Amino acid sequence: MIDRLLKRPLEVVETNFRRPTGRAGTLVGHLMARQHRTLTVWAAEHMDVRRSQRVLDIGCGSGMAVELLSRRASSGFVAGVDYSPEMVRQSVRRNVDGIARGRVEIKEGDAGNLPYPDSSFDQVSAIETFYFWPDPMRGLAEAYRVLRPGGQVAITLEMSREAAEQPSPIQRYFGRRFTERSEREGLRILSGADLVEMLTKAGFEDGRFVSEPRRSLGWVCALARK
Repeated sequence: MIDRLLKRPLEVVETNFRRPTGRAGTLVGHLMARQHRTLTVWAAEHMDVRRSQRVLDIGCGSGMAVELLSRRASSGFVAGVDYSPEMVRQSVRRNVDGIARGRVEIKEGDAGNLPYPDSSFDQVSAIETFYFWPDPMRGLAEAYRVLRPGGQVAITLEMSREAAEQPSPIQRYFGRRFTERSEREGLRILSGADLVEMLTKAGFEDGRFVSEPRRSLGWVCALARK
């Protein structure tokens, strides 16, 4: 009985990581924004967003990445897409000024059916959301479609198989246990090489990845061009 009572809150949290809903979703959205800020800054640095570029963030959550990317694309345009109505609302509130100036747009949608025409963006990002895509290859095909020729995609994860390089046996042990549990819950834990292979299969070129194995559970950012 106690185990069941303890498990219930965990189930609520895990469900809301996938698709935040209601009050729990609101809380999870704020928590994710705080937790992922340094990861998002790190990812944006590797994306090398230019001032006048058009950028799309898939799985924009509470809109923090959109906010940070719009600062870098200061005379461009940044769009965010999320399939959680609650996250769309949070993202709109966070980016209300950019939206009012016509430099930011937030839409409800999913990775497998992006609500934008072909060749619309210079860069596409997905930060800490790739685990949850129902059909990752379909999502990568959509990212390829909406990118302009020469455009760049960046897939960033906070948890990867790079965590095997954690410096201490204790960190490696707990990192392995956490990733194994996540896989049992349906998350697909990948390495940087796995991501590059998937990007190549989706038609992208010049795939590469950067990683910070000692950060969290193995930060990794895979990049490639159309």
